[in-house]
Amino acid sequence: MTIAWLICQEPVHIGGADSSSRGNNNPIFRLPDRTPAIPGSSLRGALREHAESQPEYQPLVKNWFGGKEDISAGHIALGWGWTLWWPIHVLGYGNWWVSCLSWLNRFQQLSHQSLSLEPNKVYITEEQLKDKTVYLRWLKLNNVQYYPHTLPRPEQVPKNRLIIVPDDSINIIVDMGLVRQPRVSLKKLDEIDQAAERQENPDENTSLVNNLFSVEGFPPGAVFLISWTTRGKVEDVEEWRQFLYNEHFLGGLWSVGYGRIQISQIE
Repeated sequence: MTIAWLICQEPVHIGGADSSSRGNNNPIFRLPDRTPAIPGSSLRGALREHAESQPEYQPLVKNWFGGKEDISAGHIALGWGWTLWWPIHVLGYGNWWVSCLSWLNRFQQLSHQSLSLEPNKVYITEEQLKDKTVYLRWLKLNNVQYYPHTLPRPEQVPKNRLIIVPDDSINIIVDMGLVRQPRVSLKKLDEIDQAAERQENPDENTSLVNNLFSVEGFPPGAVFLISWTTRGKVEDVEEWRQFLYNEHFLGGLWSVGYGRIQISQIE
């Protein structure tokens, strides 16, 4: 099994399973403990669509991802995307990347590496903030401990901007960092004309708004851990690596600037 980084370059929206029951709110996908995650099927579908759009990879699509018409299995198995670092912007202090012990435990399980971290402690990789009180917006972190050792991170994440919080604080931080965008659906001209002909409420006739709704997204800079492995004979594994470790689009709302990600190898 090979693990890799998945970094959000722009907001990424993968709809939650309960989106249809949320009215005008389109939440992101979360696990039962409210941890953001990327289903393997979403990642696989996005990569397949990208490969199908590239002439040089089209002959390899069936071998990698399986057939559509004969429903054959592919020879590349993709795991889920697990959250590892979540960016938070603090006014006057810039961006910090926050994780927790349970997220880092997932990295240890998949990488077979060990980290010396104690539960219920707050760690920071900026030595000047050792034993200080740190405010992440409205969340107060007391008596933070300086962590001098190397933590797993992609090169895009500064090594001195990392914070590890207890598991029971991470959901608050996730909600802080989410991208939330209000969106509006406008009425069609013929709908406005028909409403005017029926002489409905004048206030309604002058409104161009058909519906208001909001969209959640993973923030730019969010770091996920993904895994892949092979089963059977894969045609041109090096070509697969070249394809995978690149920019892709994931989730919905591509046409309005969502979805761009970067997958990179863990050195």
